[in-house]
Amino acid sequence: MEIRFDDGIDFKDWDTSLAVKPESVDRIIVEFLAPTQSQRLTSIRIVPDGYDGWFRMDCGYQQKPGEDPDLSNITGLNIIADGPDGGPTKLLVDDLRRTESAANGTAILAFYGGHGSHYDIAAEMLEERDWTAAVPVSPEQIGAAGRMGRTELRDLRDRGWDVCSLPQVSTPLLEQSEDQQRQILKTARDALADEGFEDGSSHLFVPDDRMDTTTYGLTREIHETTFLSNAGTTSVPPTEMHMIPFIWSPALHAGVRRHTNLSDQYNHLTVVRVPRIVDEADVGVNENRMSLDDFGLLLDHIEHRGLNVITPSDLVDETFERADGNDETENRERPSGTILEADQSHTFEGSGSGNTSTFDLDEGVLVANVSYDGGEIAVNVTKPDGIGRNENLLITSGNATVESIMAVDDDTYRLEVDADGAWSIDLSQPAVDADELEDLPLEATGTGSAFVGPLWNQGGIRVVATHDGDGAFIVDGYDADGSREILVHRTGEFNNSRSYKAGGPVWLNVEANGDWTLEVVDS
Repeated sequence: MEIRFDDGIDFKDWDTSLAVKPESVDRIIVEFLAPTQSQRLTSIRIVPDGYDGWFRMDCGYQQKPGEDPDLSNITGLNIIADGPDGGPTKLLVDDLRRTESAANGTAILAFYGGHGSHYDIAAEMLEERDWTAAVPVSPEQIGAAGRMGRTELRDLRDRGWDVCSLPQVSTPLLEQSEDQQRQILKTARDALADEGFEDGSSHLFVPDDRMDTTTYGLTREIHETTFLSNAGTTSVPPTEMHMIPFIWSPALHAGVRRHTNLSDQYNHLTVVRVPRIVDEADVGVNENRMSLDDFGLLLDHIEHRGLNVITPSDLVDETFERADGNDETENRERPSGTILEADQSHTFEGSGSGNTSTFDLDEGVLVANVSYDGGEIAVNVTKPDGIGRNENLLITSGNATVESIMAVDDDTYRLEVDADGAWSIDLSQPAVDADELEDLPLEATGTGSAFVGPLWNQGGIRVVATHDGDGAFIVDGYDADGSREILVHRTGEFNNSRSYKAGGPVWLNVEANGDWTLEVVDS
């Protein structure tokens, strides 16, 4: 279907939704021409298997495939229905609405199943940021092996978390009768309420992520909100509160960062399902796990993007904080004189894999010059007295001498080196002067690992990157205040653009095993 607006419509501070009835549809796609096909934003909604009733589709954005769109000039919508193989395809659409958007992007973290690591690790990491979250649990599994008990859940409740309903079923809800479904949903809700989790129990995470029209009607009757796995972002608050999409957190580099970026740019909501958190070496044992390193990166990314982190109850009550709408990067003054003082320096040598001794660094940036004789080398930086999170400093092959940069805190560190030959690593914290700042636009090329900067920018930037290697390609952005944002984390060839919420002096660090290019412009 096509809808055209000859004079254009301003959607800049508005969210869009429409009523849909997917009688024979697997996926619904809405394209916003802003104002052209090459400047479009795309909303995607996967239709749950077996669902053929009406619901309201909040058009949160999932893709921005071309140039930066201009939402103040929407010239048309394309509504696309993907039907089942062999057809037929039938979609009914009605009631296109425009509602005022929130003043800030938002995230909900849902710690699925209430695992012990959610309490021992995640809760403390959220507490440091003064964030709260949701814990969808089955009443029958409270206190089971490896899961939180009543004491831990009540402690989180007292901190402001929601303990939400996740009924345990042996047969999918949509394969049971309406009375059976109603009994399952009410029993799980009431059991949590009786345990003291009345607020959280009103929010449902659908078991097995499957619902039909009957299940949908019952969730509206029994619960205030309903969440199920789907394609990405939605409005804040959604107009449809009983089909709120969430995404899987281990897909950090394959969609989660993009969705949080779009939530930041367009003031939408991203709900992230977090499974059990484990060390990197234990992830492969069960794919439904998330490494501690990636979980830390997820929190850092949400924090850097400035999203409000809330609970489902906050979403319903609209008690979450709203930003004042001011851009903190506007009218930023270009610095003069010394930006960073020269600080620590260290040198390490070795052969093969191993850990260095510990060393101290001051807050700022760290430059590494690495020489090695071997096929590939990877260097991680970790805080030995912390909780085990690693941050990649360098991963490259094919070059005898490379350099890399990262932001660091005032703390104690060590290097973890994975190599098959002799290596030497010189670490330094050089002085940075304002005269060194380069202006945009800027183009850079290279092979293997290197960094670009310092660059000067008033606000956000856009990075167009290419890579022709078959190994890892990573582009990270750092600023002088020590914050980090992962722009690209892919394997193999790459040719695309990424937004970076930057401002002031920034550096771009590249880890690659092939030739690469960067084109950096104001966004």
